[in-house]
Amino acid sequence: MATRGSIAPRGSVAIAQSKQGVGTPQFASYDERAAASGGQVLYGLDKELAEKAAAKYDVGMEHKCREWIEAVTGDKLGESTLQEELKNGVVLCNLINAIKPGLINKPKNSKMPFMQMENIAMYLEGCTKLGVPSFSSFQTVSLYENKDMGAVLQNIVALGSAAQKVRVNPNPNPNPNPNPNPNPNP
Repeated sequence: MATRGSIAPRGSVAIAQSKQGVGTPQFASYDERAAASGGQVLYGLDKELAEKAAAKYDVGMEHKCREWIEAVTGDKLGESTLQEELKNGVVLCNLINAIKPGLINKPKNSKMPFMQMENIAMYLEGCTKLGVPSFSSFQTVSLYENKDMGAVLQNIVALGSAAQKVRVNPNPNPNPNPNPNPNPNP
């Protein structure tokens, strides 16, 4: 007779011993599971990936990223979650252009999903141009569909590091003469 987990010899029947039927049944309907998980029911690999993404999300980092974005752009973000504020890509594109003006095109302020995802793609292109390593990037759906906000936050932190290396004169002077005295003979 084969034991549980082993292969039964040909012609014999293996009896698996389990605790099936022991304890209180825990059944939840699809609607109950959807309500408990915010409207989305995940199974298998999708569930594991969502749990992994949730585990690397840091609320403190979100707060710091929000403050940094507001400081660099000079715009106050709304009261929504950071994901909702960044989802259309406009704030992110403005962030890139605040770090280095004109680096990417102006974002398109549209309610159309493909236009919003295009803004996110422009932001990611700007990150690459500023020297953010590709391993610090994220997939557009990570932000747009709220799949992995931890990766988005890590990208913003990496952008902050890259931005420190960018030399942009906040008050450009059209006069290349470094001497502020207009009189050449003092």
